Amino acid sequence: MKFKDEEIEKLDLSNVDDIVQLIIVYLCGEKHDKQLSESDRRLLKDLLNHAKQKGLNYEQFNELLLLLNQVRVGEPFYKFFFEKVENPLPDLKISLNDLEQGVVTFRGFAMLCFGNFRFAYKQLIQKNKTELEKLLKPYCKKFNEVLKEFEGRPRQMLKIGVIKRDETWYIGYISQKKFEKEYEFLKELISSDIKEDKVELSSVKEKYDEMEKTIIKVNEKALENTNIYLTWDYMDVYIATSMRNKWEFQEAHDLVKGIFRNSKIKKLNLRYFDPTQSKCKNRIDKGLVEGLMLKRVLCSIYMAQESDTMGKDSELAATLAQGKPVIAYIPTIDIDEYSEKIKEYPLYYFEHRLLILQAEEIFDDERCINKLEKYEQEFSEKIKDFQEKLNDYHESEDLFKALSLLEEKENEFKEKCDSFSSMCKILAIAEHYNFERRADTLKKYHPLAIQVDLQSGVANGVLVVRSTEECAELLYQILTNNIEFTIKHTGEEGKGITALEERVSGCPFRVVTDDEKLTNSFWNFYLTSDEILNKIN
Repeated sequence: MKFKDEEIEKLDLSNVDDIVQLIIVYLCGEKHDKQLSESDRRLLKDLLNHAKQKGLNYEQFNELLLLLNQVRVGEPFYKFFFEKVENPLPDLKISLNDLEQGVVTFRGFAMLCFGNFRFAYKQLIQKNKTELEKLLKPYCKKFNEVLKEFEGRPRQMLKIGVIKRDETWYIGYISQKKFEKEYEFLKELISSDIKEDKVELSSVKEKYDEMEKTIIKVNEKALENTNIYLTWDYMDVYIATSMRNKWEFQEAHDLVKGIFRNSKIKKLNLRYFDPTQSKCKNRIDKGLVEGLMLKRVLCSIYMAQESDTMGKDSELAATLAQGKPVIAYIPTIDIDEYSEKIKEYPLYYFEHRLLILQAEEIFDDERCINKLEKYEQEFSEKIKDFQEKLNDYHESEDLFKALSLLEEKENEFKEKCDSFSSMCKILAIAEHYNFERRADTLKKYHPLAIQVDLQSGVANGVLVVRSTEECAELLYQILTNNIEFTIKHTGEEGKGITALEERVSGCPFRVVTDDEKLTNSFWNFYLTSDEILNKIN
């Protein structure tokens, strides 16, 4: 773990008042509102002069604490936070810079594991090495130790049977119902007295027959994969997604592939729950399996899509409530690339997304309107024209229009519709704006982006990333205890917060409030005396 503190970096360690601030406020977590006596100031100056020339050892550090009317610390506390691991000295001497960095490190760990600086200080100062490591788990383990553990893991004996990208949607409950409905409709057409070309109908039915065989095979493989997930001795990462439509399965598949084929991630021998490769026999089993996975994993990745669901949001909340990290992947959309990609999507995507974006007033948002008008001044008319043509298509007498899984018919409509290409660009612009807005909301404004660990009371934040590369890098840092944090204070005294901001995402991973009333009530009511005792022991 690497920590920086913007406020502490501004301190002048040759200044008595700044040293007092460093120790009493930033280390001990107390308010400092008393003036030092002249005698104490002289003694502090002498101590600082000595420290600048010869450094401070363990005993001298405790003298500094007593001079400031603070409780002495134990040697394990001193060594854990202040000693330089790469150059430990026999007499445990540290420089003033080491002292400053040690206080920053303490504050980082206090936010990670306790959510309160004073409480952390009081609980940690007299603990032995074993007790300290227990209270600071899992963050106290060194990067090299963690990396060695991951790299030394045995390979899994039972491996997941891979379901191809374009077949992943066959395991979806809604997808299967759509197939069954269309398949029955097709059979009824063939057995009816309609005058449609029976040869063409039979040809279409053959495609659905093959689709049915594939669906059966894919579902058997997905059920077997779930059984394999249940046997793995490790489960490290959970992927939280909403998948109802073909394109959603494909996007989830692409994200998982992009993350876990990253060269750094591959070295860790991770076990991860991939929802595009798993299926359960019923919703109860599905809920139990996913609940078990969320309990076992070290981290969850929340995949933001065009729209989110209660299930996926509850998985995010359940992870945070356990004090575990959540990486929220909100993709940065390249408008031209996205416009080309969605040309392959079914017509239902266009119907569905236009209605949703209109209901959410995206097309009425002035900032989005400005972006759209740069491309197409009359974008509203283009949308209206496209929706009318879609409606005409659905009301036509062509019986094959009901077979949405038959891509040939939909492709004919796309080729004949002169506004289809423009519609793709308009939707891409709107979706780009939508994702930017959602990322901004989750990073800066949404109160539920910070949730409380139900066991410890620590405020735990969502980490937002915008690319698979960022997601893989952050996941690697989280799992190997190699995260870089900056401690930032915002707002006025008594009205602001101290945030532990993660470098890759730029998001607060932990927060502590300045509000004394809230702090006092929270820690009085949140943890009972038995819970505090259990946490300590």
